[in-house]
Amino acid sequence: MEFIQKNILETIMALGDNSISFCFEATGELGKNLILFLLNSLGEKNLEDIRNDTLKCSEVQQTLLQSILASQQYTEYGKKYHFKNIQTIEEFRSRHPITTYKDYQLLINNIYETGDYTQLLTEPITLFQETSGTTGAIKLIPRTSSLSQSFLKVSQASESFADFYFLKPNSIFKNYRGLALVNTLPVKKSPTGIPQGTGTSVGLRQYLEKYQLIKKILSFKFSSPPSIFLIDDYESAYYCHLLFGLLDKDLTFIAANFAANVWEAIQILEKKWQQLIKDVQLGYISEELKLEKNIRSELQSLLKANPSRAKELQNEFEQGFNKILPRIWTRLSYIQCITTGSMSLYKENLSFYAGEIPFYSGTYGASEAWIGININPQREPCAYVITPHSAFFEFIPEIEIDAETPSTVTLAELIIGEKYEVVVTTVAGLYRYRLGDVIKCVDYYNQSPVVEFLYRRNSLLNLAGEKVSENVIWMALSEATEKIMIGCKIIDYTTCVKIDFTSRRYVVYIELTNSMEVLSELDSYSDRVEENLTKFNDLYKTLREANLIEKIKINIVDDSGFKKLKDRIICQNGSDSQFKMPRLLTSLELINFLNEITIN
Repeated sequence: MEFIQKNILETIMALGDNSISFCFEATGELGKNLILFLLNSLGEKNLEDIRNDTLKCSEVQQTLLQSILASQQYTEYGKKYHFKNIQTIEEFRSRHPITTYKDYQLLINNIYETGDYTQLLTEPITLFQETSGTTGAIKLIPRTSSLSQSFLKVSQASESFADFYFLKPNSIFKNYRGLALVNTLPVKKSPTGIPQGTGTSVGLRQYLEKYQLIKKILSFKFSSPPSIFLIDDYESAYYCHLLFGLLDKDLTFIAANFAANVWEAIQILEKKWQQLIKDVQLGYISEELKLEKNIRSELQSLLKANPSRAKELQNEFEQGFNKILPRIWTRLSYIQCITTGSMSLYKENLSFYAGEIPFYSGTYGASEAWIGININPQREPCAYVITPHSAFFEFIPEIEIDAETPSTVTLAELIIGEKYEVVVTTVAGLYRYRLGDVIKCVDYYNQSPVVEFLYRRNSLLNLAGEKVSENVIWMALSEATEKIMIGCKIIDYTTCVKIDFTSRRYVVYIELTNSMEVLSELDSYSDRVEENLTKFNDLYKTLREANLIEKIKINIVDDSGFKKLKDRIICQNGSDSQFKMPRLLTSLELINFLNEITIN
């Protein structure tokens, strides 16, 4: 969703935002095609730059590290670690320790309160980016213009790749519009006025509120009027995105941050399709939506009654929701969203609605640094070429992840088939920083490794060294559901560990379709999940046979239980666009909440 580089945007705006916007509007299709051409050209150039970087990975990495150290050598942090005297990668690795967020927390908190970024950086902080908090408390990650440019380069390259991979080249400028599933929240500020929030929400909202041209670009690329992106309430925002999307039968793609966002929108579509059709037919926006008066008024002025489209939609919805997306949008070519890790569940559920429409998980990154781009969409599971310009990368071999002083290897030293934890040094003040992501090297593209995301280190179930990943839990649950809970699908799940004076065990909270009808099968289901875990993890099997941990406990939660959990977490932590369902709960409050809505 980050679609135009800031420096280019500001150069254009120097000519006058309103004047430029008027010119594009006055020139009609010509102006629209020109801006789309410029955006696609920029994306193509960024993609070509990334490909060139992969031809000389080690050189790019060496240059990047030297640039980071040179630019930050006179900060308090740079002086502490003598950046001025570090000449080689080996010197950097020997003189600077591997770090985690705790090593920066006091410093970042001080910068947050005082605004004195020079303790850590020479470049001003443009955003305190909030992490999703999936595996713990929300962190504040400093973002600078340089870091944003690095992110944008990969994002634009990915969009350009998707356009030309999934769409015919001659359709790029003809009816080339998508359904965007994004909403934003009002921008929070630090005590000294630095924006705070998620990267997508803050960046998009600030651009929309500042630049008329951004509104034009959004209207070229997406079916939604720009004001929909400013709706705080995510359900109301998704409803409006769907409403205007349904009016445009020639949509070619769907775009969202995560597969979970698409899943949420499809649930709204399935539950409220009759109201949506009524709104399409009458050209009216439902009074049930939580909309500010000015946004409602603007959207209402743009909405026109379309009885013929309403009739088309009615006919399709009445046939059911199997493969509904390609039936209501016959030109739909792909769905772009992250589908790896905890998002794989939603992708599987969405296949019922999407039919043969492919998913494209275009990029892999974190709040701290972008990591890679997917240039082989047909590959399953998704894999990403590491982008050498994004950060200086190191990797901890999986066998050393829990060591007190683990060793690292560089980008060029990854071995195909081996697993590693990602460590990054960034342009925004993080050095030899453990991301907590564990990846597997599966190939090389030119000189750059191609990696699969495996799991988050802090999401492992681990009572006695067995380290059961969320992927193993998911495989155990999905196989057992298919074999025992016939006719059911997993809506969502999470886990926790229960430790008391008498026992230690895993607890799974799961929401299933038709759950009341299969409660009698719960014992058999638990047995099957347990059997699968002993198959997939040898140490778990050993611990169970020695009675060192108890049998897994399965708790089925009531209908919409995980939506209630999500809403509860969002109320505490903020944006839907950044939300990821935690697969390992440590909050006693949230665990107690799930216990209260357990139906077995």
